[in-house]
Amino acid sequence: MKILIGPQVTDEEDGYLDELAGLLDAHRMCGADVDWASVTKFYRLPGWEKCSVAVADVSMAEAFGLPIEDVTL
Repeated sequence: MKILIGPQVTDEEDGYLDELAGLLDAHRMCGADVDWASVTKFYRLPGWEKCSVAVADVSMAEAFGLPIEDVTL
């Protein structure tokens, strides 16, 4: 499973994540609903470091040693 994370503070950012996840054939991070054992790749959008939720998710991905790719727009 591919995961997409990015800033998600505003409704616009939230909608953009949904749209881009569909284009990348990825899933949005949904906290406790994600089975970390099935994650194969982690994509992060520009600005992710400004969102505390995204920072926490990226920290978990790093702790699990998951491959992380920055998406360039």
